Amino acid sequence: MVVFEETAPALSELDIKRVEDRLGVRLPQDLKAHYLLHNGGRPRPQFFVKDGEAYDVDCFYSMNTGARGSSFERTYVMMVDQTPEFPRGYIPFADDSAGDMFLYSVRPESFGNIMFNSHEDYEDPDRYVVFLAPTLKEFINSLTELPEGL
Repeated sequence: MVVFEETAPALSELDIKRVEDRLGVRLPQDLKAHYLLHNGGRPRPQFFVKDGEAYDVDCFYSMNTGARGSSFERTYVMMVDQTPEFPRGYIPFADDSAGDMFLYSVRPESFGNIMFNSHEDYEDPDRYVVFLAPTLKEFINSLTELPEGL
């Protein structure tokens, strides 16, 4: 079972609505449901393994406050509104220890999919956004300890 440590203060539905209004976006229902349970934080265990590669999920972004200095809103604005090379149709919600991001797809063809965005691979369309899981629930439920040998 995955637990979240170092979470920010709990959110209400009104808090999330205010975030949506400030950003001018409607968040998907399962993402909102997750944030009502866990406002950011560090998942334990923290690794997502796919195709022999371990992705280190360091921290989910918190809404309204950021213990590490980054928050859901600040990251969304920085990436979606101010970074032209950032792929459109994705909501950044977590990062790894190197600063790469985990994304929630809001694109019609991949809605709800969880993707990984490597900021060093913006020039390579096959690497800068990589599919990880079909749903947020499956992504979180698949987090594990780092397997030996990876």
